[in-house]
Amino acid sequence: MLVDLNSDVGESFGVYKYGNSDVINFVSSVNIACGMHAGDPVVMLKTVEMAKDNNVAIGAHPGYPDLIGFGRREFHMSKEELYAYTLYQIGSLYSFLRSRNLDMQHVKPHGSLYNKIARDKDEAYAFLSAVRAFSKDLFVFLPSGSKSEEVALEIGLKVIREGFLDRAYNSDGSLVSRGIPGAVLKDEDLIVKRAVKMILNKSLETFDNKLINVDFQTFCVHSDTPGAQNFVKRLIKEFSDNDITIKSVKDWK
Repeated sequence: MLVDLNSDVGESFGVYKYGNSDVINFVSSVNIACGMHAGDPVVMLKTVEMAKDNNVAIGAHPGYPDLIGFGRREFHMSKEELYAYTLYQIGSLYSFLRSRNLDMQHVKPHGSLYNKIARDKDEAYAFLSAVRAFSKDLFVFLPSGSKSEEVALEIGLKVIREGFLDRAYNSDGSLVSRGIPGAVLKDEDLIVKRAVKMILNKSLETFDNKLINVDFQTFCVHSDTPGAQNFVKRLIKEFSDNDITIKSVKDWK
């Protein structure tokens, strides 16, 4: 069984260091911050080069223009602004990829933007129209059953359904808000076992103890989680023991 393992990287900027870039050595795809919620040109280039050295698929990780809030605060942008800011961020990363003879595999929205377009069809259309205007061949990493998935399929984009290993889920398949205690999981034993069950059984237990069906194709590993590198090593071993192969989606056959 195939699964993609992705991580949000390149989130340092200026003198501020954030996340653990060593995770790039172990995942199959990376989502590189494009300078709005995090990242800067120097960090973007270095991260692209690390991904190339490790033969990891690269995607753009656009977010709201919110360095102070790390893109986790909800912004109210016009549809024209969201379209333009999205296209700008994808293009900025692509300039580095082209300079190193690399292709872009996917686009994954960040943080509050990810959650907003999952429930707001108009904003989802603005964001995803920008992706399609850049290239209809790009994959988009989106939550299953969301408005963003619905819009992406309507306009002809290729959706990869994403799950989060360290986040609790509501019974409607949405993520539990980070502000609620227990929304972010800490127990590595639980997270690893839960991940295998989600893949093999295509189901997960929700925050309110219900069992729902899921069909995730990629899982996010947060590079800013303490001990992320060791956790990913452990996850890879558990996947291997259960005949689960980690491979970037562009290489799936």
